[in-house]
Amino acid sequence: MKTDINTSNFGSQNGKAKSKIVSQIARIVRKSGLGYDGWRYVSKKVRQVCDLRPAKKGRRLPRVLTAEEFRRFYQIVDRAEDVQHCLMLRLLFYTGVRVSELCRIQVSDVDLENCKIFVSQGKGSKDRVVLFGKGFATALRTHIAAHPHNRWLFQTRRATRYSTRRVEQIVKHYAEEAGVKCTPHTFRHQAISWLTRHSGMADAELQLITGHARRETLAIYQHVALDGQLEGKYQEAMGKVGL
Repeated sequence: MKTDINTSNFGSQNGKAKSKIVSQIARIVRKSGLGYDGWRYVSKKVRQVCDLRPAKKGRRLPRVLTAEEFRRFYQIVDRAEDVQHCLMLRLLFYTGVRVSELCRIQVSDVDLENCKIFVSQGKGSKDRVVLFGKGFATALRTHIAAHPHNRWLFQTRRATRYSTRRVEQIVKHYAEEAGVKCTPHTFRHQAISWLTRHSGMADAELQLITGHARRETLAIYQHVALDGQLEGKYQEAMGKVGL
């Protein structure tokens, strides 16, 4: 079937030209009697034949706080004297978890003896184990003991877990008080940057505990285990923070 459709400049054509091409393609699909699955097959093959690929998105460097901004933020948090906020916002940094993962942590996921937290179904539906500093274990133990009936590690007055939106609001409040710009995700970047600089961990080790490994590259890291040596590197690095 012949057609005069020219897709070579599709991305740069104006809206009217694109609408014309859509109409032409629609007529061909109807005339050929293609169903949904048939159209998906044809569309895929056309992309392959024409070597059509999405434009690569530029990668922006993650923004982290300066040492002074970091110190000032936590000073403001401590000044508010909300114990749960103090623990929650420190755990964001110590573990490098995503805010959605933080909100889903249950008390039963916390291993105080080994300073580990089990993260269930993180990004990409992957389970992993994250670490926290030994000096922080005492504070967490006290918090858990003070709330023996809590299901969630950080729980609202209504006995529900915090929403990601609420944690974002909490971070924004303290950030404005401290005169800095940050979100919950900033502390994930902050943790990874700190560990990269001070822990001596290999990239594979960092990806193991931060959950950054992509599915298609997980096989590369299968030989890495969360062993005592890795934990020692983590504890030594986090011990230098002085938070």
